[in-house]
Amino acid sequence: MIDGILYDGVTGDRREVRAEPIGGKLQLTHSDGSLETIDAAVLRRIDRDPDRLRIGRSDREGWRLLVPAAAKSDFDPLLGKEERYGRWIDRIGLVPALVTFGVITAGIVAIGYLSPKWIAPHVPESWERNVGDAIVGDFGDNRCRGAEGQRVLDKLVERLDPGATHGPNAIRIATLDFPIFNAAALPGAHIVVFQGALDEVEDPDALAGVVAHEIAHVRRRHVTQALIRELGIGALIRLFAGDVGVNAQQLVSLSYTRENEAEADRDAIVMLRRANISPKPTGDLFVQLANEMGEEPGFTGEFLQSHPLSRKRAERFVAAAQKGSPIGTPCLTANSTRSS
Repeated sequence: MIDGILYDGVTGDRREVRAEPIGGKLQLTHSDGSLETIDAAVLRRIDRDPDRLRIGRSDREGWRLLVPAAAKSDFDPLLGKEERYGRWIDRIGLVPALVTFGVITAGIVAIGYLSPKWIAPHVPESWERNVGDAIVGDFGDNRCRGAEGQRVLDKLVERLDPGATHGPNAIRIATLDFPIFNAAALPGAHIVVFQGALDEVEDPDALAGVVAHEIAHVRRRHVTQALIRELGIGALIRLFAGDVGVNAQQLVSLSYTRENEAEADRDAIVMLRRANISPKPTGDLFVQLANEMGEEPGFTGEFLQSHPLSRKRAERFVAAAQKGSPIGTPCLTANSTRSS
């Protein structure tokens, strides 16, 4: 028998008892000689204490039996092996449990990363078109409406992607009168170029590379993928149903994965070469932006936020210009898009 202290949960009195595990039950001998037998099914460890074992009862609140720590092994047949991390973790071991958690976490991350790519192709383009029309409309008077500037931009899109400005899913490009360097693809095959980009880009061929990059985002449904990834399916459905829970500026700031950006770069280079426009000016521009990434954000801040650059991405355009025969018919004149 083992000496113990009992609190019955009723009187609050401290009682000395003798405890003995017998045949799957706990037998207590009270100071008056009376016996009490308790089924092991209702017994449980209360907490870890290096000095003593605390036992409680699931059917009686406040009931406590305290016995010396040295007697813990005597009570293991009644209480089972002490839990250290949780029942199933103790059962399979800590290392296998960590591996299991790692596999599950990796699976969740993989699904979160890949699901936008799986879902985006099934989103009706008509839904995107309605949202894009509404978002571009939100810019209101900030949209430049100069006929000549619009004609030049449409011509540039056609040169990069012949037939792109015609048909039910035509790409529509617009200039926004904001003094920041940025360009963005929006839902429904819309592309917006900010006046700051037109003013800051010295070589119009570099602008052609930026526009080609945005066309690639449109063609590969990267915009919808970004919406799914950043807003979630529920928010996306509400957005397409007409409950526009994000504003135009938020959509302009959508960011893409490295894979999305690499795909858009490759497609843009193909478009530039097909249009006989050198990729080098775009490469030079991206090198310049990459060099400014560690500096205090200036006119490039908006562009870098939605189009994170790496030197490897920047150099891809420069390298493309060095392959094959020399190309480079200027796509625009320096002032052809300045009119609003």
